[in-house]
Order: sequence, then structure tokens, then C-alpha cells
Amino acid sequence: MKLEAKGLKKDYTRAGKSGSVFEAVKPLDFALKSGELVEITGRSGSGKSTLLSMMAGMLVPTGGSICIDDMDIYAMEEEERSKLRNGRIGLIPQGNTALLSLTVLENVMLPFVLYHKEPPPEDRAKELLMKVGLFDMKDERPNALSGGELRRMAVARALLMKPAVLLADEPTAGLDDANVELVMELLRSAADEGASVLLVTHENEARKYADRVFNMAGGRLCSN
Repeated sequence: MKLEAKGLKKDYTRAGKSGSVFEAVKPLDFALKSGELVEITGRSGSGKSTLLSMMAGMLVPTGGSICIDDMDIYAMEEEERSKLRNGRIGLIPQGNTALLSLTVLENVMLPFVLYHKEPPPEDRAKELLMKVGLFDMKDERPNALSGGELRRMAVARALLMKPAVLLADEPTAGLDDANVELVMELLRSAADEGASVLLVTHENEARKYADRVFNMAGGRLCSN
């Protein structure tokens, strides 16, 4: 499976009298292939999270296209694109996106529950919680978890559907060295099993797991 961006860009019109345009992501071409893990580094405000959000089908670009196996995801209706994201794209976003009304286990199973009527894959969810070291917290509510534990829960949730594309925005933020390694090994394993994995990160340790490394600065993407 291939995720490909062509001529992709994102502009914002500044508030105020000037109405000038800020180029958050300058036009770029980028392809992510099955079985590889690609890392994008860059300072805050460089455009890397904006790029990832567009690749995930979450942020409509100003121009260009993003295709999954030659399907232009932004040519789809929002509902169709949402179903595609749910079934084929695993997303680890920045920040806490847990639903406080659900248990940790229920949060991990949520991607399946959204679009399926049959019983959720509880055994797989428990297996993933075991892998991220949260099995003993499965019946807790998210407000009982630390920031690092919430990140690991988000990793488990993103892996639940065995996505063809896995997009991770600072997936190791707030983790100690042991858990950085744990999460990176899970992402590397997903790539080795055939997924296309893209992560943006500040972690130097992530580089040793990557097949390709890019740097983003001023909205421009350059290979290292």
C-alpha cells in the first residue's frame, strides 16, 4: 500500500488588517511505502504536525492531493473519508484524546466500535495493553493515568485495527527511556509487518528505527 502526496501545501490567512498569507507547508511531493518507517524532525512551528494532519485526512490542504493506492482522500465526502481513516489509518495525535466516560480498555476498542455492530476484539485490545504495559489499568478511567500512560494508551488504540498506514505525532512525548524504546519497537514492528509508518518527533532515539529521515523547517521538507 502506498500513501502519496503531490503538490501538497497548506496556507493560512493571517488575522488582522494585513490579510497576508502564511505558508505553513510549502508545496511538496512525498511518498510513504508499505513496510517502511519514516521519521520527520523539526522545531515546533516547522509545519511537520500540519503535514501529518493532512496525510491523516484530518486537515484539508490548500492545494495538491493525497492518495492511498491512487484514491484521492480529499476527493471523498467527509463520511467516506472518515470510514477510510477508521479502517486503514491509525493515528496517534498530540495531546490527550481519551474519552473520560470510558475505561482504558473501552478507549482502546473505540475505533472498532465506531463502525462495527459485532462484538469488539477485546482479546486484541488486552494484548496491546499488555504490550504497552497498561494491562493492569484496563478497567480504570483515563483520569487515573499519567500523561505518559495516556500516550501509551493512544498507541494501543492506533494499532487496534492493524492499520495499513500508521501516523504518529510525537508518540513518545513524556515517556521515560524504557517506554520510548517500547513504543518505538511497536512502531518498527508494525512497519516490519507491512504497515506504512510515519512519525514526527523530537526524540533522537527514534532515528535508529527509521528507514528514512527528513527534516522540516519553514514549511519545507528536506531529506537528511
